[in-house]
Parts: sequence; structure tokens; C-alpha cells
Amino acid sequence: MGRTLTVMLAAGLLLLGAAAPRAFAQASAPACDRACLSGLLDAYLVALKAHDPSRLPLAEGVRFTENGVPLAVGDGAWRTVDQIGGYRLPFIDPEDGQAGMYGVVFEDGKPAQLMVRLKVEAGRITEIETIVLRPQDNNGFGQPLALKPRAAFYEEVPEDQRLTKVQLAAMANAYFDTLQQNNGTVFAPFAADCNRIESGVQTTNNPAPPQVGRPDPAGIKKMGCEAQFKTGFFRFVTHIRDRRFLIADRQKGLIYAAAFFDHQGDLRTETLTDGRVVPTQYDTPWTWQIGELFKVKDGKIHEVEALVMHAPYGLQDVWTDHPQWKPAH
Repeated sequence: MGRTLTVMLAAGLLLLGAAAPRAFAQASAPACDRACLSGLLDAYLVALKAHDPSRLPLAEGVRFTENGVPLAVGDGAWRTVDQIGGYRLPFIDPEDGQAGMYGVVFEDGKPAQLMVRLKVEAGRITEIETIVLRPQDNNGFGQPLALKPRAAFYEEVPEDQRLTKVQLAAMANAYFDTLQQNNGTVFAPFAADCNRIESGVQTTNNPAPPQVGRPDPAGIKKMGCEAQFKTGFFRFVTHIRDRRFLIADRQKGLIYAAAFFDHQGDLRTETLTDGRVVPTQYDTPWTWQIGELFKVKDGKIHEVEALVMHAPYGLQDVWTDHPQWKPAH
């Protein structure tokens, strides 16, 4: 994979520390293979639309959250979703018995973006984690109906070129390290054509980004992934915490990660690496709850797709055993 990637992966493994063993500690030959897990994703959508969780093989004591809040299975979007949209991006980890997907659902005719993660043990669902990004929660990002399949996410990686789970997790972790308090240093390897979609908006390589979301005085959305990070524009991201590297789809070269992006909100301007001074993105304390999927090919990040949801500043992750909150400087 080359000396640069080797060094990056070694650094990534050190930075992951206990996170990688914890994320994949229970990996073993599961009773539910790839086809089984894919079928459970289908069954979940059918049951969700029918408002009937009893249609699923739920384990006793199954754990369920929607937007970071623990709920009883059958509550939340289970009561309101009445139609399933056509967009679907699955990611499946048969070695760890986990499957996830991005999709679109409708509640009383209004579209929302959906992420669902299922953990399966002994043929029964033990964990259900969901993000339902409704229009009022996305702070002006895109519209779910604008989402379209990107071929790279569905392409298989030749078996002799597949990275391990820990290597894929290190890639995602290096991306987060590049973004956190961004100063122009790039730790992750990016393909020249790397592209990112956030909540339905193309936020890289976009010559005419829609007039939604935060202002973009530096023209960041017109740049590629690596070029953006080299500007140091994202210094306002104070801390990326509670990083969980959950689903490694080695067959497709995908890694799904969850995290919280905290912004202290006390910056008023930023000086970019080229000397330009621009207004900062956030002038109040702010947290994003993030679900992010990375496509890795030929040792580089090629595609990124994320759900980005506004959350209360400092919201703790109920799925993390030991919260990584850092107090203000």
C-alpha cells in the first residue's frame, strides 16, 4: 500500500488504542451470514412501515435508540413512518454480525433520511441504533430526495486486496484526526477524486453548492477532500469524541463510524494556511451527531457519506462505555 499509508495505519492503530479491540472484540463466526443480515435489513424496513416490531426476531432485552435517545422498540419513528423511499445504501459485516444502511423514509408525506444499524447474535437482533434526520433537524442541509446511489459504494474489492477491520477503522480515525482542530496537516490518504455527501448535500467538488447550510466565504465546498483539509478551515471543530468504528464491510471496502463533533463556538475568524482571514462557521456552542460511511479503495478514501444531525452541545453518547468528553481549555 506504500510507505505513506503504512505509516498512517501504524499511527492510526496507536490512536485507536482500546477503541479498535472494543469495537471488534466480539467478532466471531456469526450464525447470520451476509445474505441473512441483508434480509434482516429488508425485514426491518417492512416492519417499520407496518409499525410492527413483532415481525422481527428480537432478542430479549434488545437495545434501541433513535437519535441518541434510548426508546422502547416500537416508539419514535416506529409510530410515524408510513412509506419507504427508493434510496438504499447498505453496509454489512458478517464477521461481526452487524449490518447497517442509509435510506429515506416518509412520515405523513414528509421525507426524512434514515440510518439503521443492527447487531445480530444467535439469529436475533440484540441492538438497533437509528438516526432519523428530519428537515427541521438538519440545519439547512440538503433534501433526502436528492440522494442518489454512487457506484463506488456498491463495488466489491478483490479478495486479495481487502483491508482488515482494524486497517479500515484506522482510515476513518485518521480522517477524524485530520478534521479535529484542523491545522492543514492531513493524516488520511485521499484519492484525487474523493467526494463527500453530507445529509444530501455535496460538500466537496461542488462548483455551484446550493445556498443552504452555513455560509462558505472561503469556497471550501468547491474543493476536493484533501485540498479542503490543507486549508485549515475546519479548526472550529474543537473535539471529535465517542468515536465508534462499528461496521467493517471488507467485501465492499466500507467502514461505518459514529461520533460527536463538538464546536465550542468561541472563534470569530480563522486564518487559513494561505493567509486568508475568513469568518468561522460556528459562533455558539454546537454539537453534531454524526454517522459516517467511508469507501476505501487502493489504500485511499474515495467516497464519504454522512448523516449530520444537530444535537445539544456536549450530548453524551449512550452507546459509549467511557465517555471521552474533554472540558473547555
